[in-house]
Amino acid sequence: MDDSKREGLLKAYRATRYVIGPHAVTGGEERELRVGALHPALDAVLEERGHREWAFLTAWNPGSHPRDKNENQRAQDQLLSQLIAGGWQVAAAVGQSEDGNWSEPSFFVPGLCRAEAERFGRAYGQVAVLVGRVGGLAELLFCDGEDTRPAAAP
Repeated sequence: MDDSKREGLLKAYRATRYVIGPHAVTGGEERELRVGALHPALDAVLEERGHREWAFLTAWNPGSHPRDKNENQRAQDQLLSQLIAGGWQVAAAVGQSEDGNWSEPSFFVPGLCRAEAERFGRAYGQVAVLVGRVGGLAELLFCDGEDTRPAAAP
């Protein structure tokens, strides 16, 4: 992906609200994630349940290109089946633009590591997935192996 397209997508992803529906893994409350932000209330609930990391995934609109709703739903159902078969708890979620004009059904998966999140993202043609660790910032992980973390200081 060229730099200008990546920058445009980064801007859109950073302006997205990643909303997790009320679920046992969220302490029964709706939670919102933001790229580059800490989420201490969610972290506390996750830590209580023994989770150290998490991922926010979707199968909708591979490559960030709109696709037919039925195709999207079939892929999303397949992703959910794979997550459940893998023993993961899954909370319904949605990625939504700040103005509410765009949204994609998604899943929040506590305990899913970065490598597995990237594997699922690649399998479903996603440009990036949102990942995090308890106590850390929510991060975009590009499924082409590059991520958006700042380089370490020398």
